[in-house]
Amino acid sequence: MSGPRPAGALTGALYPVLFVASLVVPAVSAPSGQPLATPYSDDDVVRRFLAADPDALHRSLQLSGLLQLLSALALLSFVPRLTAFTGRFGTESRAGLVRAAGTASAVLLALSASTSWVLSMVHSTAELALSRALMDLTFITGAAPAVGTLGLVLWQVSRAALVSRALPSWVARSGLVLAVASLLSLLSLVAEPATLLIPVGRYLGFVWFVAVSVTLWRRDGGARPAGGTSLPA
Repeated sequence: MSGPRPAGALTGALYPVLFVASLVVPAVSAPSGQPLATPYSDDDVVRRFLAADPDALHRSLQLSGLLQLLSALALLSFVPRLTAFTGRFGTESRAGLVRAAGTASAVLLALSASTSWVLSMVHSTAELALSRALMDLTFITGAAPAVGTLGLVLWQVSRAALVSRALPSWVARSGLVLAVASLLSLLSLVAEPATLLIPVGRYLGFVWFVAVSVTLWRRDGGARPAGGTSLPA
């Protein structure tokens, strides 16, 4: 008779839910009618973005930072489960890589969220250089590096799942494809067109995380070999 399902396995699904919320919820208070500024925007676009409605921008950035920080903490909470899964169905060295890369991705996302909060405190267009530097720091931590390091996690977990058949085949195979896209997104640091790979790795990766999280939860925290025990809660 199986015991209660550990809720900790669902933190993998909570991670994408909170991240999407960090984009949707702040949009309600974000300045409207202005182009979205990115690290690749020219100074005029950034200046208009900052000056459109400083109070609304302040609220939007702080909400975004808070929700992304919670998302990072959810990811950090899920890393031990992915590590245990990879150690059980793969090797200890691969499990160690999952732990290191997953933790690094969560830390990078938390740093990006914190930088977003700091940016919310810089309202004046007179601080354009500082605002651009903070925007660049938010991008360099929360975009390609966070997605790329998470690609290592997808690769190792999906390899272990594909060999052991501990997860549905489509989850394992799609995880390998998404891992490649996530790792290639690191090229965006030197080639702007590669930024298209960031949403591929991130948002399609969210589907992968939800699928893995729900599967582990339904299996009492992890697929078990004969005579095995479930992963710790």
